Order: sequence, then C-alpha cells, then structure tokens
Amino acid sequence: MNANLATHCVKGIVVDGCGRRWTICCTASLLVLGSVVSTLATSYPLLLCGRLVGGFAGALSAVAQCIYAAEISEPQSRGRAVLFHQLGVAAGLLLSSIAGTGSDTQWRMVVWLSAIPAIIEGLVALIFLPDSPQFRLLQTSQNLQTKPSPTGCALGNLAETLLLAFGLVFLQQFSGRPAALYYAPRVFLLLGVCPDATFTVAAIILNVIKVGAVSLSLCVVDKIGRRPSLIVGVTCMMTSIALLGLISAMEENEVDLSLNPAVKPCGNMEMGESVPVLPSGRSYHYAAGIGMSSPLLPTGVPPPFPLLPTPVSLVGGDPYASESPWCPVSVDTSLSPSLRYLALFALICYEIAYSFGFGPVTWLLLTEIFPASVKGRAVSLTTSLHWFADLIIPATFTYFISAISLEGVFFCHSVVCLNAIFFVFLFIPETGGKSLHQIVQGIKSMSYKTRMFQNLQGLPCLSKSTWLQQKARQYRQVSHATVESTII
Repeated sequence: MNANLATHCVKGIVVDGCGRRWTICCTASLLVLGSVVSTLATSYPLLLCGRLVGGFAGALSAVAQCIYAAEISEPQSRGRAVLFHQLGVAAGLLLSSIAGTGSDTQWRMVVWLSAIPAIIEGLVALIFLPDSPQFRLLQTSQNLQTKPSPTGCALGNLAETLLLAFGLVFLQQFSGRPAALYYAPRVFLLLGVCPDATFTVAAIILNVIKVGAVSLSLCVVDKIGRRPSLIVGVTCMMTSIALLGLISAMEENEVDLSLNPAVKPCGNMEMGESVPVLPSGRSYHYAAGIGMSSPLLPTGVPPPFPLLPTPVSLVGGDPYASESPWCPVSVDTSLSPSLRYLALFALICYEIAYSFGFGPVTWLLLTEIFPASVKGRAVSLTTSLHWFADLIIPATFTYFISAISLEGVFFCHSVVCLNAIFFVFLFIPETGGKSLHQIVQGIKSMSYKTRMFQNLQGLPCLSKSTWLQQKARQYRQVSHATVESTII
C-alpha cells in the first residue's frame, strides 16, 4: 500500500509518455521480476524489494489497463470492458483468500504462480494488442505541433473535473467498507463459526459475493447508466450500514477492541464454553493457539519473516483450518439469533451494494471524464487519494471506535453515504453511451452549477420548475466557441 502511494506521482507520467500498451508490457515484466525475487528471497530486505517491485508494477498496470480498455472500446460497451479489470481483481482476491486456507500452504509456490498471468498478459499485449487510438491521435498532434497551449479556461475546467474525481473517491473510501470488513468476522462468530476460522470464512464468503456483484454490475452498467448504478448502490449501502450500527448498539456488552491472548483456539475449547467478545478487522488475525496476534504480524505459523506485513496468500495456513469451521461453543452476546442473522443479511447487502456500484463504477468514471492528453496523470493523481485514504483509515479506525463507539462509526459512515447520494445526483454527469470526446466536451461546456440545476429538473416534482430553468440558463456558458478544443 505504501509503495502504491509513493509511486502514483510517477505512474501518470509513464502512462502518458510511453503509451498505454507499452506500459502494460513493461509492468508485466516487472510483475514477473517481483514474483521471482520474492520467491527466491532468502532475507527480509530481498523479499521486501521483490514486494516493492510487484506493488509498483501492479499499481501502474491497473491504471494503464483501465485507461486502455476505456480508449479502445465502443461507447455502448465501454463499461463492460473497464469492469472486466475489476472482475479480475475480485477473482484474484477470492483465489488469494482460498489459497491461504490450507494447513500446508507453500507461500513461495503461490507467489511464483502469480507470475504466470503476468507472462500471459505481457505476451498478449506485445503481440496482439494495438496502440490506443486516442494515444495515437495525441502523438500525431504533438508531432505536428497542433496542440494548443493551455489557457486559464482549460486549466479551470481540468481543476473542476479533478474536484469531481476527488469528491467521488473521497466519498467512496469513507463510505464505511473498512468498518464493514472490520465487523464481518464478529458477525460470523455470532453465528457459531469457530474463532480460529472467522477471518478465513468471512474473507472467502465476502469475496464470493464480491465476484457475483461485480459480474452483475458488468452486465448492466451500460444499460442502466453510471449514475443510477451509483445511486442505487450507495442507497443500499447507507441502509445496510445504518442497520449494522443499530444492531451493534443493541448489544449490552461493549465490544472489546484490545488484544485478548487468553482466548483459547476452538480446538482446545470444551462443549458449551463461552467465547468472549472478539475484536475483528483486516489487521487482526488468529495465530496458532495463542489468541489474537499483533496487527503487524502475518497470519500462519511460522511467519516467513517477522514484522513483515505479508498477505494471507504468502504464508502457511492455520493449523485448525482443516477442521470444521462450525463448533458447539456459545458466544458472550445479548443479541438474539434473529438479530444475528439480520446482521449477516445487512453485511451481505452492504458488500453487494458496494461491489455493484461505488466500488467498480468509480474506477470506470475516472477513465472517462479526463482528456486523453492528461488522463494518465489525472487518474494517477486521483487514485493517490484512494491509496492515501486506504492507508490512514485502518491506522485511525480503532481510535474512532474508542472515541465514538462502533455504532457511532457505522452511523457516521451512513451519513457519508447520504452525502454521496446527493453528490452523485447533483454533480456527476452521465457518461454511458457517449464517446470519450463527447464526455470531455460536455463537462467543459457546462459549469457545475448548470449541471446541478439540470439534474434537479430530473426529479418529477421539479421537472416543470421555471426557477430551475432560469437558473440553468443563468449559469450556462455563453458559447461553445469559448471552450478550448481538446484532442481526444
């Protein structure tokens, strides 16, 4: 994650300077190199170098692939083309969570296998894929020196588009998904899953749901549009996470967020023995027989390198993973069985809604709203906010839970989702069925105030409002001729 954040300032320059296709080829080579170095590593610094190379290449490849897919696709199928990348990410997360379940997982073999898709990707991009048409046109204009120098109007339009992208990414990151993932293992614990298996079971089930929801979004996003997908998804997210907050507030026992090494693994528990309330979250994993491990330690015994933040797929599995995840132990909670299943229902609805709307469609919009001449740099700059938020949210999450309680955090995220609904409805343009040139020109020729009033007119109760029509005309730009043309 830190590597991704540090390299975003470089990625955009590479994507815009070298081209999308050649960037994909180069990143595939770096991914293979990172896998080989990580597999053959015999020391902590060498493994860290391999992971840094792989992280840099993966982040750069994600930006280049999404932009390339958007630029070579027809307007009617551009959503499906870009969301195929998101489907691949979801499938990779699912395979990674499954790979870490075995008791004899060979993490070096798993890392080495990750080089095979990279080799295939590089060969396909090198042999079969053409250059992006927009990038070819951009190169031609630069060679002929016909590209106009940027003016204050053009820079102002770009800044406005960046603000739209920043707002979308900010609301996406603070819509509560880390909180939902944090609470997920506890939900499965309340339903009777063994403490040793809660994180593995939660990861696999949620990743299966993610794959299905992204597949559904891929099928319908070009038919119903980007704005409806976002609004429907965020509305379901707001309702689901508010319900999780309400359920967590009903618990009489306060959720203990401290590490509890006194908890015995399920294999050593007796029939009917009570399980104390456990913390949950992406950073906390059960170690073999000694309760909760440190947030800085990887799962599995023994870890390949101490204090290395190694993902589950790189380490050995839990020694109890081969046993059934269901066990006859009671859980110390005041929630009734119906409320426990309601919490599971709310969690599943939230994951479906996020993976259907806010998760994949945000990345799709980022590849559509920027001009081709700055698209690589603009998308990289915007995704840097994504990774920065992904870095600080886990680091501050337990602090906010201690300050305002877990249910307070859930309700705050629900309010953020409500703000996201208004933001998407008022300011985000509909890009479905339009060419990239039409999208950029539409954003440039219409101020955000005009777009806001026009979107308000889309409401049935305000469709005939003369005041809104006057305001839309008032803020409309005088002429399309004053807008600087953009090479797409």
